[in-house]
Amino acid sequence: MDYRLKNRETVTIRPPVRSDAQGMVDLFHAADRESRFLIRNPGEFGFTVEQEAALIQSVEENPDLQWYAAFYQGRLVGQSSAGLVNGRWQRCRHRAQVGFVVRKDSWGLGIGGRLMENCLAWCKERGCEQVELEVVAQNQRALGMYESFGFAVTGTRPRALKYPDGTYADEYCMIKYL
Repeated sequence: MDYRLKNRETVTIRPPVRSDAQGMVDLFHAADRESRFLIRNPGEFGFTVEQEAALIQSVEENPDLQWYAAFYQGRLVGQSSAGLVNGRWQRCRHRAQVGFVVRKDSWGLGIGGRLMENCLAWCKERGCEQVELEVVAQNQRALGMYESFGFAVTGTRPRALKYPDGTYADEYCMIKYL
């Protein structure tokens, strides 16, 4: 689906297909270099294009997961995922978890918000009652977006990430009730 962004340009958001695998691999490699707010250090993402294509296919076949890709100015610049926390166990089927990656040169355009809208719609369609995410405490841009969608910090995981330089980052756990 096409969406208008803050700069009046258009982003297309849709589930990725196998032919998007190279773009997804490129996105993850770039994002790992551009941001300290992801779980991996640069160079740790090790999927090949073939492995990424297989992952895309497995998500397509899993009714408890959904993946979205954002295309802006002819390239894949972001992705989001939504999934039941533990779809196998009935006691957890009311909970979903979401995650996001957007290339730095596309920050501030509203792409993350459009990805969030798609994830929340998917969660509501599945009857989820709450949506959960984790965010690095220093990631003020992401925190602001999540709070604008009604997420609230419910806890802190101290020193959740350790960087190669020996410093740490706390992580917030956030929940939105649907």
